[in-house]
Amino acid sequence: MVSRFLSCVFFSALVLFVVAQDIGTDRVSLGKITDSRLNELSGLVNSRRDPSFFWTHNDSGDSARIFLIDKQAKLRCVVRLEGVDLVDTEDIAWFKKDGRSYLLLADIGDNRGRRSSVQLYIFEEPEWKAGQSRLSIPRSKIKKINLQYADRPRDAEAIFVDPHDLKGYLISKRDLQVGVYPIDFQQAKDGDTLVLRRTSSLPMTFITAADISSDGSRILLKNLGQVFQWRREANKDIVDVFKQEPDTLSYQAEPQGEAICFGLENNVFYTVSERPLGLDAYLYRYQMLSGK
Repeated sequence: MVSRFLSCVFFSALVLFVVAQDIGTDRVSLGKITDSRLNELSGLVNSRRDPSFFWTHNDSGDSARIFLIDKQAKLRCVVRLEGVDLVDTEDIAWFKKDGRSYLLLADIGDNRGRRSSVQLYIFEEPEWKAGQSRLSIPRSKIKKINLQYADRPRDAEAIFVDPHDLKGYLISKRDLQVGVYPIDFQQAKDGDTLVLRRTSSLPMTFITAADISSDGSRILLKNLGQVFQWRREANKDIVDVFKQEPDTLSYQAEPQGEAICFGLENNVFYTVSERPLGLDAYLYRYQMLSGK
């Protein structure tokens, strides 16, 4: 863990040095992560049932569960996924279908590039009531999709679902130029296996998180030291959007910041980090100030 943390610090300093910032932001700390169960937060998404809450999760080594936190970073509820075994869960995404809100939990981490397949777990966003500290989702309500890369296994920590075409888009992590992998999963059945094929590459590396705005007009990717934003014209294909040069957003590196999400507003995003070596982690709100 120490060597991993030190390498992350070095990488963060490197990318901050070589990448200029285009758009300013105003950062506010909303609250400190204090619950010991929230020790390696790796994904974050704004609840669509109640935008004053967020869904988050730990990465490798945790059981099959997600957490509901409020805007002060306080843990409100632990939701267990019954009958699910996780390996290295790295991101969480959202989408709406037929008027219902769904979450997509991405077990896509593979540090050594050895997994024969990685998994997505899709389920309706839990309905939480004040005072409930524990919930569970039965296996029958969870759709598991296996993913296999067409060429070789690789590590990934970022995924989002386009609200227009309801396709997932996975971004690889460790490639010198990370790959974009569309996932047409809506018609897949529980237990199906889909093949991941790279459709394009981006001139950046070590991408740890991604999200798309509620209206699909903006996309965020982040690595440990920088946040990138793509603007999208109406109905433009995601693969074509990624051919554009992104904006870079002012961002202050966190101890090991691996999570990002939009709020319901297109010009607001949130971040949270792991707690390596017991360092403090906070839920941050960023307001974009200006831009191209």
